[in-house]
Amino acid sequence: MKTEDSVELSHADLPASLDEIDPKIEARIRRKYDLRIMPIVTLIYLMAFIDRSNMGNARVLGMEDELDLSGYRFNLALTAFFITYVLFEVPTNILCKKFGPRIWLSLITFMFGLLTMCIAFCTSFGGLAAARAILGVAEAGIMPGISYMLSTFYRRYELVTRVGLYASFASLAGGFGGLLATGLHMIPPWGMMHTWRNIFFFEGILTMITGGVCYAFLPKSPETAKFLTPEERRIASLRIQMEVLTHNQTKLRKQHFKLATNNLHTILMSIGLFCSLLCMNSIALFMPSILSTMGYDSIESQLMTVPPYAVGTVVCIVLCILSDHFRTRGIIIGGVVAVLITVAFAILLAVPMEATGIRYMAIFFATAGAFTGSPMQIGWLVENAAGPMVRAIASATGVSIGSLGGLLATWTYLKTEAPEYTVGHAINLAAGIIILCIAVIATVNLRWKNRQRALGKKDYILQDLSQEEINELGHSHPNFRFTP
Repeated sequence: MKTEDSVELSHADLPASLDEIDPKIEARIRRKYDLRIMPIVTLIYLMAFIDRSNMGNARVLGMEDELDLSGYRFNLALTAFFITYVLFEVPTNILCKKFGPRIWLSLITFMFGLLTMCIAFCTSFGGLAAARAILGVAEAGIMPGISYMLSTFYRRYELVTRVGLYASFASLAGGFGGLLATGLHMIPPWGMMHTWRNIFFFEGILTMITGGVCYAFLPKSPETAKFLTPEERRIASLRIQMEVLTHNQTKLRKQHFKLATNNLHTILMSIGLFCSLLCMNSIALFMPSILSTMGYDSIESQLMTVPPYAVGTVVCIVLCILSDHFRTRGIIIGGVVAVLITVAFAILLAVPMEATGIRYMAIFFATAGAFTGSPMQIGWLVENAAGPMVRAIASATGVSIGSLGGLLATWTYLKTEAPEYTVGHAINLAAGIIILCIAVIATVNLRWKNRQRALGKKDYILQDLSQEEINELGHSHPNFRFTP
């Protein structure tokens, strides 16, 4: 449906190639997107990660004793979140495509804020586990939803920088969350609210406000972005359609599932995301516990999380910018990210407990690698899947399978294995090695596919196809080139 603020497109509007689009207009469009869209999605993800990972902060600030989270109860409460989080990834992202990112992201942001606030009123392990399970449903659509949304506004070689920018705030959220938790737990008791309960109550309110901001300012699509001029809206839409070689996909078809899931790259990225999110969530959930084994008390453990997270934020942004600049993903993921993770957990395994300085340095390496790997792999997955519906399914599938790594992370650092945490460190070390292998295989695979297409060995795909069928080929189109 055409509105007064939208731009109606026709085949006559399409230039012969992307090179015909004025780069000055594209730069102006990117700048406006960066000023309007990026702050909002970054704020959403910041609050999502704080709300998700504040369990680690609350644990050392009194929740464990008050709710009797003895034995494996704390780990079970964490697991409850990831079970529903994994199960609802794909359905929620399909709904995101159906209702539009503006409405969907606003709704689920408000809902997970409300659920976070409700955790402040939990008085038992059962109530906590139930609240965490429902929270997983609400948060399932955040990461793939934001990634899908950005792919509808930004071109492929603009995408990873933006995904890295918003996802880097997961690292910043760890540091900010530690500071925020330290401050909120010092608020004098009021009613049943005190110490750790204040963390969930006030962070939940802030998240609900974020949902309202999202609805008020987030654009629905390039065609309806009121902050763009009519010419900019037209170019903004054309440049995405031209690049993915696919027109708007409004109906969900079996072919979309096949294109999104039945290919080697999606499988490889899903495995890579499993390992990356395993490492990332291990750090996010258990860094305070690991630091407490180095001789820091509960408050010091919170504060000592800030520097590694700050460094992780900077490293993530820098590597993602370099990745877009050189138009390559595998070399950076395999040559930097995987190496940081592997070296970090090798140090934590091999260096004696008394060497606190070296072990703390390893935390910096682990945080920088773990919080960079997942956004780069999500961007790598999304940009090599063409078509709005295909991208929505591919991103949700990758994050869904990858989030199983988050579920495993809840069991990597058990209280009974403190202070060495040998099993946890070994599992994350293995994950780093697997990420390296995945990066190598994926890079070789994509370069081989591009070579085959450059030689014309896939041109036969277009034979006897109608224009409508050609428009649905997406990344199967012989002219589509993958980012290695």
